[in-house]
Amino acid sequence: MNNLNTSEQIKALRRAKGLSQESLAENARINLRTLQRIEAGDTIPRGETLRLLAQALDVPVETLVPAQVQVEDTSFLKTLNLSALSFWLLPLGGVLVPLVLWLYNRQRVAGVNELGKRILNFQITWAIIVYSFVLIIMFGLMSGRFFFHPFLMAGFGLLMAVVNTAVILTTHFRLVRGEGDYYGMGLKIIQ
Repeated sequence: MNNLNTSEQIKALRRAKGLSQESLAENARINLRTLQRIEAGDTIPRGETLRLLAQALDVPVETLVPAQVQVEDTSFLKTLNLSALSFWLLPLGGVLVPLVLWLYNRQRVAGVNELGKRILNFQITWAIIVYSFVLIIMFGLMSGRFFFHPFLMAGFGLLMAVVNTAVILTTHFRLVRGEGDYYGMGLKIIQ
């Protein structure tokens, strides 16, 4: 029954239990007209009404709510991937922007949950490495002691940004060709 919508689900469960609309409405302590509108698909039960109906039908509330259908949207996968380039504009933008897009769309768009996890794991790993070097440079500047020459460290930071950009763009072109992503490396922070 999971592929039925809520109104069909309620009607099917009511009939399977041999209940009339009147008796279900009475057992659920809701108005008969409300139940008729729900079963006709004119209104969607929410909150307390949904809970009361589930209780009267002796089923978990989740049974009455259809599984959310994920849409196929490869353009959103590309957008999610390219959003990691925001690290060029915002500190930690390569993590925060994809995180917001991932959290909002991971249940709605097919493929976003897994790709988003790989992007975020890669970007978090990259941020830890790069910002660790930035802290080392700042510590060196404040203390006057450098572990490596500051220009060498700055060059390494720029090289890391170029590598990150290359991974993002490579993944973009792989997604365009339908080959999947290129985010095999990175700490497994988000499971």
